[in-house]
Amino acid sequence: MTRRVVVLGGGLAGLAAAWTLARNDFEVTLLESGGTLGGLAGSFEREGHFYPLGYHHILHRDYPLLFFLDLIGALPAVRWRRVRMAFHLDGKFHELGTPAGFAGFPMPLTDKLRFVRLMLRTFRKRDWRDWEGRTAAELIDQWAGPGVRTALFEPLTRLKFQLPCADVSGAWLGARLHYREGSAPLGYIPHANWTTVLCRGMAQLVAEAGVQVRLHSPVSRLLAEGGALREAELAGGERVPGDLFVSGVPTEVYGRLVPHDTTPNLREIHYSALISVVCATRQQVESRFYWTNLASLDTTACGIFRLDALNPSIGAPGEACVNFVTHLHGRDRPIFQWTDQQLIEAYRADFRKIYGFDLEPSWYNVARVAMYSPVFGPDFHNPPVRSSSWDNVYFAGNYRTFPSIVSTGTALASGLEAAEAVLADSGRTTDLPARAAGFRPAAMPRA
Repeated sequence: MTRRVVVLGGGLAGLAAAWTLARNDFEVTLLESGGTLGGLAGSFEREGHFYPLGYHHILHRDYPLLFFLDLIGALPAVRWRRVRMAFHLDGKFHELGTPAGFAGFPMPLTDKLRFVRLMLRTFRKRDWRDWEGRTAAELIDQWAGPGVRTALFEPLTRLKFQLPCADVSGAWLGARLHYREGSAPLGYIPHANWTTVLCRGMAQLVAEAGVQVRLHSPVSRLLAEGGALREAELAGGERVPGDLFVSGVPTEVYGRLVPHDTTPNLREIHYSALISVVCATRQQVESRFYWTNLASLDTTACGIFRLDALNPSIGAPGEACVNFVTHLHGRDRPIFQWTDQQLIEAYRADFRKIYGFDLEPSWYNVARVAMYSPVFGPDFHNPPVRSSSWDNVYFAGNYRTFPSIVSTGTALASGLEAAEAVLADSGRTTDLPARAAGFRPAAMPRA
């Protein structure tokens, strides 16, 4: 008898789980509340061109992502570019990735040498589980010193989580430094928005595998009987039965649907929020940097990205594509309720302060993400892949990939892991998680 699986959420974790199970002869229904698939990797269209909702780049060590790009036939189109990143501090740009820029950063020489030592140690360390339960402040002070923490990392953790290093996980920070976002080449797809390509490719994969995808299908509650979930009730009252359930939605959403699940570490997860404004201008914006961290902490934006500095072919010819990003500790912050016009004016003021002239956008798109990323505090622990309250519920999402950095690839990998657990409980196996983790591209052509 074919077993029925209901996958909650059409983000990348849910898509990977649904595809894996459908190709192993499960009858899979995927329920997505919105009108498109892809979740945070979604995009928007403007005059025939597609743009990411916020900055996205392909990391050279994000092997599960490269595996899926290869699977959908998009990997040969990926090009790799070394971009420039900067700290904007006290009115000046500081490029830490070049010898001259690093030499000019306002930090004593002894601390600069300690910073180099820290980076070398994090590059070489692969397994960060021994740092779980310890803080980013401990990591930096032990391996580099308080001076390095104060000058560099305190601004960064406040930009990311609105928290000091003492309230951020050392394991998460170490894993993030290991990935070398600031110095390794980043990938993109010329003449396309690569997240659009990925989401379309994943949608095609699940369709070909026989997954029944139901868009505009918000779930109002999950109904249980005899120690297991039995049905997902949609907002309109329709009930979708299932023998097994995979939750690919944020833990807060799942908790509202199943208020009595006591799985360890599930309810302790807190999500940061994100505001992302992508805009285009015909002005000449002479910026050398793809990614600028606004480290003085006196602006509305946390960072400014020049999307065309990574992908020069994004958007219409002659457009400069600017992405303002603000990370918030939570959606309860007042700025999250600002109007679009208030945000635009605040970001234009940031731009004027940094670049010295007024930004004149020809268009803009505002995205507010209420549950963007788990906040990785020192006591963060992954929930198990199986619910401890319900016999037939499995979890997939970036809240289960700690201490790895949150990325499109880790979301895909978590979906594979949830499907692997479902198959294992049915006495079956899959090699997909191992294949994705072990994938290495045959070539990495430069732009």
